[in-house]
Formats: sequence, C-alpha cells, structure tokens
Amino acid sequence: MKRLLSRIFHQISSRQLLANLYRKLVIEWFTLFQGNIILWIYTFVYPNIKLGQGINCWGRVIIRLNDSSKLTIGENAHIVSDSIRAGITLFSQVKITAFFDSKISIGNNVGLNGTTISCRTTHINIDDGTMIAPNVIIVDSDFHSLWPAEERMWNPGFENDRGVNIGKNVWIGINCIVLKGVTIGDNSVIGAGSIVNRDIPANTMAAGNPAVVIKNLTDD
Repeated sequence: MKRLLSRIFHQISSRQLLANLYRKLVIEWFTLFQGNIILWIYTFVYPNIKLGQGINCWGRVIIRLNDSSKLTIGENAHIVSDSIRAGITLFSQVKITAFFDSKISIGNNVGLNGTTISCRTTHINIDDGTMIAPNVIIVDSDFHSLWPAEERMWNPGFENDRGVNIGKNVWIGINCIVLKGVTIGDNSVIGAGSIVNRDIPANTMAAGNPAVVIKNLTDD
C-alpha cells in the first residue's frame, strides 16, 4: 500500500512539474521574449516610435507607422498579443496603425489585450492606468465617405475624421468598438460588446449599442 501511494504521489508531482514548466516556459517566458524582441526591432524600423521603460509584451504585436505619424507607449505597459498567453480569446494579436501625420499616445501602466488601434489623420490618446480587454477596436475615422453612395469606394472622407480621447483608469470590456470623436472620462467602465459613438462622462458605467450611461460608479 505504501509503495502504491508513493507511486501515485510521484506521478502527480511529475505531472504538476511538467504543467508548471509548460506554463512558465511556453505560455509566459517564450511569448514574452518574442514580444519584447519584436518591440525592440520596431525601434530600429521606425524612428517615430517612442517606448517607455518596463514595457512587457507577450507575442508578436503588429505596428505600422507612416513617416510623419507618431506612436508613444508609456512606462510599464502590459501588452498581450498572443492567443497562447491570452486567457480568454483565440484572437489576441495587438495591431497599432498610424497613417499620414496622425498621433497615437498610450500612457503609463496601460493594459492592451488583443486590441486594434487605427488612427488615420488625427489622434488617439489613451491615458494612464487604462485596461482594454480582448478584441476591442478603436478608430478615428469612418475610412469612407457616407455620401454620395456611389463615391464611398474611392472617397476617403478625410474631413470627417475626429480624434479619440480615453481617460485615466478606464476599463473597456471585451469586443467593444470605440468610434471617432469620442471622449471617455476618467475611471469609467465600458461594458462588454458595447459600441461607443458618443462621449461617456467620468466615473460612470456605460453599455449597449450605442453605449449609454447606466450607472454612476461614485454612488456605490
């Protein structure tokens, strides 16, 4: 009986060791090494990118900048761009695109997880401490004119672009879309699956399509 228990304990311990090694080596360390190397390479490819100290990037982030555009990522950013590292979704790659002379500014201690940020001609600002969940899309443009209909394919409608400002300590839930011209106030929460096409005040929770304020967080 003692020998049987010893064998069972040994098998359990071995499997636990393998599980811990897999989690550390494959899920955490390898994806972190890959992501940080790719970010380092981008600093040589793009002279118009500025990265703060202490950034951790898991997986292959995609960054595309034009010559006159700018991207700034502050200190201690937490970027998850790999489906192995992500805890929720299979589609977790981070993509950041700045066209023409647009500017993207990401503050200190910001968390991005499978986030798409596309800025065409204006700016997108994400302030300190903000968390953005998987599959969130943030844009400053419609990318096509609304009218006349027959011109949509080739008319970019640059004149309709509007900047986006996301405040401090905002939490944007999974599968949200933040559209052009929006300001989200400090400390606010955007519920999962929402489409934000209007300003959201500070210290509130908003959700829906379109997102509307459903709760003042300071009332708790």
